[in-house]
Amino acid sequence: MSEHEPADLLPFPIEGSNANSAQADASVEKFAIVRCDQPASSSHEEITGLLVGPMGRLLRLLDHHGLGYLLYRYRYLACFAVIGFFSIVFESWLMRNLLPRTWSLTAQSTVAFCVSIVVSFALNAFVNFQVSWRHLLRTFAWFVLISSISFALNMAVVRSIYGLTGEHYHRLRLLSAGALFLIGYTLHRRFTFSQARDFGLAVYACEDEDPQKLFDIVGRNCDHVHVDLIDETMSVKPSPVRLENISVARSLWRGCPVVLHIMSLRPRQWVEKTWDDVDSYLFHLEAEEDLFELMFACHEQRKRVGIVWRPGISAASLMPFLSHVDYVMVLGIREPGRSGQQICPESIAMASTLNRLCRRYGFELMFDGGVKASNVDEIEAKFIVAASGVLNAEHPIKAAHVLRSGAKYQRAPRYGSAPAA
Repeated sequence: MSEHEPADLLPFPIEGSNANSAQADASVEKFAIVRCDQPASSSHEEITGLLVGPMGRLLRLLDHHGLGYLLYRYRYLACFAVIGFFSIVFESWLMRNLLPRTWSLTAQSTVAFCVSIVVSFALNAFVNFQVSWRHLLRTFAWFVLISSISFALNMAVVRSIYGLTGEHYHRLRLLSAGALFLIGYTLHRRFTFSQARDFGLAVYACEDEDPQKLFDIVGRNCDHVHVDLIDETMSVKPSPVRLENISVARSLWRGCPVVLHIMSLRPRQWVEKTWDDVDSYLFHLEAEEDLFELMFACHEQRKRVGIVWRPGISAASLMPFLSHVDYVMVLGIREPGRSGQQICPESIAMASTLNRLCRRYGFELMFDGGVKASNVDEIEAKFIVAASGVLNAEHPIKAAHVLRSGAKYQRAPRYGSAPAA
């Protein structure tokens, strides 16, 4: 679960033990969520105050629906296409204006390609995907390899058609590149720019959370919705579970996968009540029920499953699950439900270790808790979950984009009091 808490709730750890905590597993740290009065923030009011009148309604529509959502969802593809088109035009310009005409077509096209590939990589790495410095060399190697293969295929097509029709080279180069574009883009996303993040917005499945208010702040600027559900088996006096929040979130963020993070020692009861509204389930290692049996039931329903590790839990306890899950999630905070905590260095180290095992075992890595623009670049996980790191920012939508890109080349957003939820 994220460090974000619903609306006017502030969590405090409970000292000592009681009848409930005595029954729980010793490794489970219980906590309570205590209601308190919290001053409302003006951040949300300032944002929504700008969205008034016909122009405001249009801006709101672009931010949360329609064109704005499409641009957000397909921004990498669109930018990659624009950069690719520019690179080929630039390549043709070099051949026509700078390279000696006495050179053969093969020599001209090869030199022009080498120059344009550097330009294309720079634009994609620093503007589009915003690759971190430590991944730059590896990314460049993959970019050159895949682009060279694509160029070789392009030239084979161009030469075949050119020999048959005598069609202009530059026009054929552009058309053949367009025809092979999706193949090249798919390979680049899979191997070259694999560090691009999948951002999930944390939403509570409890009575004190209002998904509509979160949607008003962030809109559809997320890649998946991460729903946190906690019951009395892992918390003292938790806010009552409200399963309706899951269906509300699914209707608000149409098209976004819904991931349910079940913080319960007995998660089956919640799984069986949410089949229709959830795409993936995350279970804690501490669960008292047979997790393999529960995961198999999820797979029978065509759901994806994951296991959750947090500081204080033996890393070795993950091993039996790694080859059987779709996700492994690392919690970045020591006490789930307690806001204001710093991210744990051991969680970052665990994410780094698990990231090296992803391809061997075939799972995707998630990270939740303490994620902010100032530390996201240290987290080696494709899927990241945040709430306060976005909701508390001066510009929440921009903060979501910063987290999504890894925040290496953008200034961290300013944080204030949490928006009223």
